[in-house]
Amino acid sequence: MNKKPGVLQNTRGFTLLEIILVLVFIGLIAGLTTPFVMSTLDRVKHQSETREVQSALRYARSEAITRKTVTTFNADIASKKYWISNKKTNTSPIRKTLDPGFSMSHMTNKEKTVDKGTFTIHFYPRGNSSGGAIRIEKVSPGKSDSAYEITIDPITGSSRIEQETQ
Repeated sequence: MNKKPGVLQNTRGFTLLEIILVLVFIGLIAGLTTPFVMSTLDRVKHQSETREVQSALRYARSEAITRKTVTTFNADIASKKYWISNKKTNTSPIRKTLDPGFSMSHMTNKEKTVDKGTFTIHFYPRGNSSGGAIRIEKVSPGKSDSAYEITIDPITGSSRIEQETQ
């Protein structure tokens, strides 16, 4: 056998062209899947924000029944803040703000729509409520094609989430 120093015999590897082609395919796949992943993350965050507001509503109903007093869910549309108030304790155990990408666009209560300012939903000791609906939307720039509306039943005080497509 004639072996030259520094020369490898029977070596296998990838050519530069093969490596470049694989990198191009990986980049193409990443470029096509990124918008889908980002829209999914936005939708999950939107659902999460809506569920947090619904959780506060359920807490207010629970407090009204437990403490046998009127408990109020309050929300300020401009500041995107919501809180719970109780006539007996005069404290607010829940004070939260929606994430910057979302807003409570309006609240409907007894055929009256509130688009600005503060609105309230009262929960009574028997479990019933003043009723209404709260709409939570994604704020621009990527205008959302859907919004979620939390509907509060006036008789039972229970809340449910519905997705609305525009």
